[in-house]
Amino acid sequence: MLVSELMTTNVVAVDTECPLDAAVRLLADRGVSALPVVDRSGLVVGILSEADVLRLHLAADTRAHLRPLAPTPPEEAAWPRYVDAVMTPDPVTVHRGADVSEVAAVMADTGWKSMPVVDEHGALCGIVSRSDVIRVLGRADAEIWSQVVHDIAAVAGEGCTVEVRRGVVTLSGLESESAARVAAAIASTAPGVRSVVVDPTPRDVRSDA
Repeated sequence: MLVSELMTTNVVAVDTECPLDAAVRLLADRGVSALPVVDRSGLVVGILSEADVLRLHLAADTRAHLRPLAPTPPEEAAWPRYVDAVMTPDPVTVHRGADVSEVAAVMADTGWKSMPVVDEHGALCGIVSRSDVIRVLGRADAEIWSQVVHDIAAVAGEGCTVEVRRGVVTLSGLESESAARVAAAIASTAPGVRSVVVDPTPRDVRSDA
Protein backbone atom coordinates (compact mmCIF):
# COMPACT_ATOMS: atom_id res chain seq x y z
CA MET A 1 0.00 0.00 0.00
CA LEU A 2 1.31 3.40 -0.95
CA VAL A 3 1.17 6.59 1.09
CA SER A 4 -0.88 8.28 -1.65
CA GLU A 5 -3.67 5.75 -1.08
CA LEU A 6 -4.36 6.76 2.52
CA MET A 7 -2.87 10.20 3.09
CA THR A 8 -4.99 13.23 3.88
CA THR A 9 -4.88 15.63 0.93
CA ASN A 10 -6.87 18.47 2.49
CA VAL A 11 -3.86 19.68 4.44
CA VAL A 12 -3.84 22.67 6.75
CA ALA A 13 -0.47 24.37 6.29
CA VAL A 14 1.03 27.71 7.26
CA ASP A 15 3.89 29.78 5.93
CA THR A 16 6.93 31.00 7.81
CA GLU A 17 5.45 34.46 8.33
CA CYS A 18 2.22 33.18 9.86
CA PRO A 19 1.59 34.69 13.32
CA LEU A 20 2.27 32.10 15.99
CA ASP A 21 -1.01 32.84 17.77
CA ALA A 22 -2.96 32.09 14.60
CA ALA A 23 -1.08 28.82 14.10
CA VAL A 24 -1.79 27.72 17.67
CA ARG A 25 -5.49 28.41 17.12
CA LEU A 26 -5.35 26.27 13.96
CA LEU A 27 -3.85 23.39 15.92
CA ALA A 28 -6.62 23.65 18.48
CA ASP A 29 -9.53 24.25 16.11
CA ARG A 30 -8.59 21.57 13.56
CA GLY A 31 -7.60 18.98 16.14
CA VAL A 32 -4.31 18.22 14.39
CA SER A 33 -1.01 17.47 16.07
CA ALA A 34 1.20 19.36 13.63
CA LEU A 35 1.12 21.91 10.84
CA PRO A 36 3.49 21.73 7.85
CA VAL A 37 5.26 25.02 7.21
CA VAL A 38 5.84 25.93 3.57
CA ASP A 39 7.64 28.68 1.70
CA ARG A 40 6.16 30.74 -1.13
CA SER A 41 6.83 27.93 -3.61
CA GLY A 42 4.92 25.38 -1.54
CA LEU A 43 8.07 23.55 -0.49
CA VAL A 44 8.11 22.13 3.03
CA VAL A 45 10.63 24.04 5.14
CA GLY A 46 9.46 23.16 8.63
CA ILE A 47 6.78 21.72 10.83
CA LEU A 48 5.04 23.23 13.84
CA SER A 49 4.03 20.52 16.26
CA GLU A 50 2.22 20.49 19.57
CA ALA A 51 5.56 19.68 21.18
CA ASP A 52 7.11 22.82 19.69
CA VAL A 53 4.38 24.94 21.25
CA LEU A 54 4.59 23.19 24.62
CA ARG A 55 8.27 24.12 24.87
CA LEU A 56 7.27 27.77 25.13
CA HIS A 57 6.75 29.48 28.45
CA LEU A 58 3.46 28.70 30.18
CA ALA A 59 2.31 30.63 33.23
CA ALA A 60 2.52 28.55 36.41
CA ASP A 61 -0.56 28.23 38.61
CA THR A 62 0.34 29.38 42.11
CA ARG A 63 -2.32 27.11 43.60
CA ALA A 64 -0.15 24.09 42.76
CA HIS A 65 2.83 25.38 44.75
CA LEU A 66 3.40 25.71 48.48
CA ARG A 67 5.68 28.72 48.17
CA PRO A 68 5.08 31.88 46.18
CA LEU A 69 6.68 31.81 42.76
CA ALA A 70 9.21 34.36 41.62
CA PRO A 71 7.93 36.54 38.78
CA THR A 72 9.01 35.49 35.32
CA PRO A 73 11.25 37.97 33.49
CA PRO A 74 9.42 39.57 30.56
CA GLU A 75 12.00 38.33 28.05
CA GLU A 76 11.31 34.74 29.11
CA ALA A 77 7.55 35.06 29.24
CA ALA A 78 7.08 36.63 25.81
CA TRP A 79 6.29 34.25 22.97
CA PRO A 80 7.84 34.74 19.51
CA ARG A 81 5.55 36.48 17.05
CA TYR A 82 5.95 34.20 14.05
CA VAL A 83 5.97 30.52 13.30
CA ASP A 84 9.51 30.40 11.91
CA ALA A 85 10.96 31.13 15.35
CA VAL A 86 9.30 28.10 16.92
CA MET A 87 8.95 25.49 14.16
CA THR A 88 11.23 22.51 13.69
CA PRO A 89 13.15 23.31 10.49
CA ASP A 90 13.94 20.83 7.70
CA PRO A 91 11.53 18.12 8.86
CA VAL A 92 11.62 14.55 7.61
CA THR A 93 9.12 14.21 4.77
CA VAL A 94 7.79 11.19 2.91
CA HIS A 95 7.21 10.83 -0.82
CA ARG A 96 3.66 10.06 -1.87
CA GLY A 97 4.88 6.90 -3.59
CA ALA A 98 6.51 5.51 -0.44
CA ASP A 99 5.54 2.18 1.12
CA VAL A 100 3.14 2.61 4.05
CA SER A 101 4.85 -0.23 5.94
CA GLU A 102 8.10 1.74 6.01
CA VAL A 103 6.36 4.95 7.08
CA ALA A 104 4.53 3.11 9.86
CA ALA A 105 7.86 1.74 11.13
CA VAL A 106 9.36 5.24 11.20
CA MET A 107 6.39 6.58 13.17
CA ALA A 108 6.62 3.70 15.63
CA ASP A 109 10.35 4.17 16.15
CA THR A 110 10.29 7.97 16.47
CA GLY A 111 6.94 8.54 18.15
CA TRP A 112 5.93 11.00 15.45
CA LYS A 113 2.18 11.35 15.01
CA SER A 114 2.27 12.54 11.41
CA MET A 115 4.60 13.27 8.49
CA PRO A 116 4.28 15.73 5.61
CA VAL A 117 3.89 14.12 2.19
CA VAL A 118 5.63 15.68 -0.81
CA ASP A 119 5.59 15.18 -4.56
CA GLU A 120 8.48 14.75 -7.00
CA HIS A 121 9.37 18.43 -6.65
CA GLY A 122 9.31 18.49 -2.86
CA ALA A 123 6.04 20.42 -2.75
CA LEU A 124 3.51 19.60 -0.05
CA CYS A 125 0.69 17.39 -1.35
CA GLY A 126 -0.65 15.75 1.80
CA ILE A 127 -0.01 14.51 5.29
CA VAL A 128 -0.02 10.97 6.64
CA SER A 129 -0.77 10.28 10.28
CA ARG A 130 -0.80 7.30 12.57
CA SER A 131 -4.59 7.47 12.61
CA ASP A 132 -4.63 7.15 8.81
CA VAL A 133 -2.69 3.89 9.06
CA ILE A 134 -4.82 2.58 11.93
CA ARG A 135 -8.01 3.37 10.04
CA VAL A 136 -6.91 1.26 7.08
CA LEU A 137 -5.73 -1.59 9.32
CA GLY A 138 -9.24 -1.72 10.77
CA ARG A 139 -10.77 -2.54 7.38
CA ALA A 140 -13.17 -5.51 7.46
CA ASP A 141 -11.96 -8.87 6.15
CA ALA A 142 -14.92 -9.08 3.77
CA GLU A 143 -13.96 -5.79 2.13
CA ILE A 144 -10.35 -6.91 1.76
CA TRP A 145 -11.46 -10.25 0.28
CA SER A 146 -13.65 -8.56 -2.33
CA GLN A 147 -10.87 -6.26 -3.45
CA VAL A 148 -8.19 -8.97 -3.57
CA VAL A 149 -10.41 -11.33 -5.57
CA HIS A 150 -11.13 -8.54 -8.05
CA ASP A 151 -7.52 -7.36 -8.29
CA ILE A 152 -5.89 -10.76 -8.88
CA ALA A 153 -8.58 -12.18 -11.20
CA ALA A 154 -6.52 -11.65 -14.35
CA VAL A 155 -3.50 -13.61 -13.10
CA ALA A 156 -4.85 -16.08 -10.54
CA GLY A 157 -6.90 -18.42 -12.73
CA GLU A 158 -10.17 -20.14 -11.93
CA GLY A 159 -8.67 -22.56 -9.43
CA CYS A 160 -7.32 -19.90 -7.10
CA THR A 161 -9.02 -19.44 -3.75
CA VAL A 162 -8.65 -16.43 -1.47
CA GLU A 163 -9.12 -16.44 2.28
CA VAL A 164 -8.80 -13.45 4.58
CA ARG A 165 -8.58 -13.69 8.33
CA ARG A 166 -7.69 -10.72 10.53
CA GLY A 167 -6.15 -8.95 7.56
CA VAL A 168 -3.97 -11.90 6.55
CA VAL A 169 -4.59 -13.01 2.96
CA THR A 170 -4.02 -16.64 2.04
CA LEU A 171 -3.82 -17.56 -1.64
CA SER A 172 -4.03 -21.17 -2.78
CA GLY A 173 -4.57 -23.17 -5.95
CA LEU A 174 -2.39 -20.97 -8.14
CA GLU A 175 -1.22 -22.41 -11.46
CA SER A 176 2.51 -21.69 -11.14
CA GLU A 177 5.18 -20.09 -9.01
CA SER A 178 5.26 -17.05 -11.27
CA ALA A 179 1.49 -16.63 -10.97
CA ALA A 180 1.82 -16.96 -7.21
CA ARG A 181 4.47 -14.23 -7.04
CA VAL A 182 2.44 -11.84 -9.16
CA ALA A 183 -0.81 -12.54 -7.29
CA ALA A 184 0.87 -12.09 -3.91
CA ALA A 185 2.42 -8.80 -5.03
CA ILE A 186 -0.95 -7.50 -6.19
CA ALA A 187 -2.78 -8.69 -3.07
CA SER A 188 -0.27 -6.93 -0.83
CA THR A 189 -1.29 -3.56 -2.30
CA ALA A 190 -4.89 -3.78 -1.09
CA PRO A 191 -5.61 -1.39 1.79
CA GLY A 192 -5.93 -3.23 5.09
CA VAL A 193 -3.79 -6.24 4.14
CA ARG A 194 -1.37 -7.05 6.94
CA SER A 195 0.44 -9.90 5.20
CA VAL A 196 0.04 -12.35 2.31
CA VAL A 197 0.57 -16.11 2.57
CA VAL A 198 0.80 -18.33 -0.50
CA ASP A 199 0.00 -22.05 -0.24
CA PRO A 200 2.90 -23.61 -2.19
CA THR A 201 0.98 -26.76 -3.10
CA PRO A 202 0.47 -26.81 -6.90
CA ARG A 203 -3.12 -26.83 -8.06
CA ASP A 204 -2.85 -30.22 -9.81
CA VAL A 205 -1.51 -31.84 -6.60
CA ARG A 206 -4.33 -30.32 -4.58
CA SER A 207 -6.93 -31.63 -7.01
CA ASP A 208 -5.47 -35.14 -6.99
CA ALA A 209 -5.42 -35.34 -3.21
